[in-house]
Amino acid sequence: MDHKEAVRLQAAEKYVLGEFPPNLRDEYEEHFFDCAECAVDVKAIAAFVDVSREVLRAETEKLAEKKAAPAQGGWLNWFRPVIAVPAFAALLLVIGYQSFVIIPKPPARPDSVASQILFSSHALRGVNTAGEESRTLSIRPDEAFFLNFDFVPTHGFDNYIAQLEDAEGRVLLRSKIAGANANQEAHLPIPAGMLHPGKYVLAFYGDPNASGKINPQNDAGRLPFTVEFRP
Repeated sequence: MDHKEAVRLQAAEKYVLGEFPPNLRDEYEEHFFDCAECAVDVKAIAAFVDVSREVLRAETEKLAEKKAAPAQGGWLNWFRPVIAVPAFAALLLVIGYQSFVIIPKPPARPDSVASQILFSSHALRGVNTAGEESRTLSIRPDEAFFLNFDFVPTHGFDNYIAQLEDAEGRVLLRSKIAGANANQEAHLPIPAGMLHPGKYVLAFYGDPNASGKINPQNDAGRLPFTVEFRP
């Protein structure tokens, strides 16, 4: 899927609402992995939901405080707003998005489906593809997020394969990157529950024939990082 088709299909909205069939969903994920504009669209919707949740949480706390406080003013209290109109609208939107946003689980567990919202992003800034440095990401155990990084391959190819591996070399995620997207920022969606405390590497391989097969001789760089859990 190219960007023109993504715009024509209103792909960002349909992806967030879970309206894509599996084949189009996979094609769009491959596209927005290295399309900054589409990634921004998806992240903007997720950010809105995140802010809406915070507003709802604050309003819920206020409501709990009011319920705990002694009643004053008799029947006139019925006219006091409990949840502000913007917060109520946000509540309706949150309910809708919570029900429909779908981020697929890793291929190793095809029989499970996770309803997740990508609320946040973590960047591998300062890590180069020569694999000389590493960075620690502090995430929540149930967090789904975008892994943002600068895709600067060490060797030039027409196509690439990005592969997320754990410390034992197990492949957790794999995606294609067009050669034209080299030396740009890329965004990899990470499903909740995929990563655990430990070491990982985002490895890149050249795919000159677009076969989708890994050839270790076409190594194009590695981005090592460590994951730790926070409360």
